[in-house]
Amino acid sequence: MLRRCAIAFMMSACLIPIGRAADEPVPIEQEPRHRLKFENAHVRFFDVQLEPGYQALYHWHHNDGVFVNIASSPTIAQDWGAEPVKRGDRAIGEVYFIGYGAKPKAHRVTNPGPGIYRVTDTEIMSTCGPMDAAREGPNQTLIVDNERVFVTRVILHPGESTELYAPCGMLVSVSGGNVVFDTRDGKEKVAMDRAAFKWRKLQQTVKLTNAGSNVFHGVDIRIK
Repeated sequence: MLRRCAIAFMMSACLIPIGRAADEPVPIEQEPRHRLKFENAHVRFFDVQLEPGYQALYHWHHNDGVFVNIASSPTIAQDWGAEPVKRGDRAIGEVYFIGYGAKPKAHRVTNPGPGIYRVTDTEIMSTCGPMDAAREGPNQTLIVDNERVFVTRVILHPGESTELYAPCGMLVSVSGGNVVFDTRDGKEKVAMDRAAFKWRKLQQTVKLTNAGSNVFHGVDIRIK
C-alpha cells in the first residue's frame, strides 16, 4: 500500500511541471494559427486565422509589426499573467502599428465566434536604407508614419492606378482583386486573394493598376 502511494505521489509530482510548461509562451512562429508565409532580411509576414472557438497558445511578439484586419470577429485578448479582456469586432481593413521591439509582449487571443478572425502581421526586421520622399501616391491615404514604416491605404476603382515607391515595401490585399504591377522589367498581372501580399525591393517606383471589375482595397507598408 505504501509503495502504491509513493508511486502515485511521484507521478503527480512529475505532472505538475508539465502542466505549467504548457502555459509558457512559445515563439510566435510556433503558434499553430500564426502561419509564416514569407520571410527575408527585412520582414516576416504572418497570416493569422482563428476559427470560432479557437484559443491561441501564449506566444511572444518581439518585433515591431503592422497589422491589417482581414475578417472581423469579437476576440478575447489576454496578456501573460493578466486577466482576459473582451474586444469588439475590428473593422475590416483596420490597420495599426505596435512597437513590440521596444516592449516585447506575450499574450494569447481567443475567438468566441461567430465568424473567423483573420489578421496579417508584417514584422519589421531591418531597414531597407534611404527611401523616396515620404508621401502618399495617387489614390492613397496616410495611415502610419513613424521611424520604422510609412503605411498608406490604397483604394483603386477599376482602371485606376497608383505608385508604390522605393526602396522596398509590402502590399497587403484587403479586398482581393486583379492588379497589374508595372516595372522597368515589364508588367505582371496578379490575381490577389484577400490577405495576399506582394513584396518589392526596387530602386524605382512601381505602377499599380486595378485590372479587375471591382474596387481594389490594399495597404502598402513601406520599410524605412
